Amino acid sequence: MATAHKRITRKSLRQPDWFQITTEKAFEIYEGHRLKVIAGIAAVVMLLLAVWAWQLFKERQNSKAAEEFGAGVALYHAQKYREAIPAFEKAASYRWARYAAFAYLYEADSYLAVNDFNNALTAAQRFVNATSPDSLYRQMGLVTLAYVEESKGRFKEALQHYSEATRISGAFNDRALLGKARMSEQTGDLRSAITAYREYVKDSPGSPFTLEIASLEAKLASQPAPAK
Repeated sequence: MATAHKRITRKSLRQPDWFQITTEKAFEIYEGHRLKVIAGIAAVVMLLLAVWAWQLFKERQNSKAAEEFGAGVALYHAQKYREAIPAFEKAASYRWARYAAFAYLYEADSYLAVNDFNNALTAAQRFVNATSPDSLYRQMGLVTLAYVEESKGRFKEALQHYSEATRISGAFNDRALLGKARMSEQTGDLRSAITAYREYVKDSPGSPFTLEIASLEAKLASQPAPAK
């Protein structure tokens, strides 16, 4: 059966089509809001330029920090600790660089090597502040900070930071446990010291620290019972 076709007249050809109508309406809207449209486009362009500039700035910071950090590490391993410190300080000054936090850690270790405990303490605190909670780096920083505090005779503060480090699962857990045990003993808390040493030797029955546990247990047993 033949299909009927709609007859196209000259009048219908003269009528504006959908594309023309839509285009004209869009142009009218643009004309009515031209300043807003231009402002919006300018804002997007400025945002893209800002992102590009920020990325460029960070890459430059990373490049400069890497250079200073590498020089500091080389001096550190050559045991030229005093010469290494300015390089680490310079690397840390590029605060948006990837190497800034690690520069604080090496700076703390360098100050420790020359027995400058006050500056070592400051650098270690900055490293801890730059790390994420419960991360391996946080544990590393806490152990370093606690060791500096222990070296300065600040046993209560050292105990706090060693204890915090033991609550993080990481490669420095053993060092944190030993530090906690030492500081507990220094502050007179023999029971906590024994507990920490036992935790440390539980996987090493032949450890020499078993003798330390026996010594502390004997000392604890010889103490007079608390008055009732």
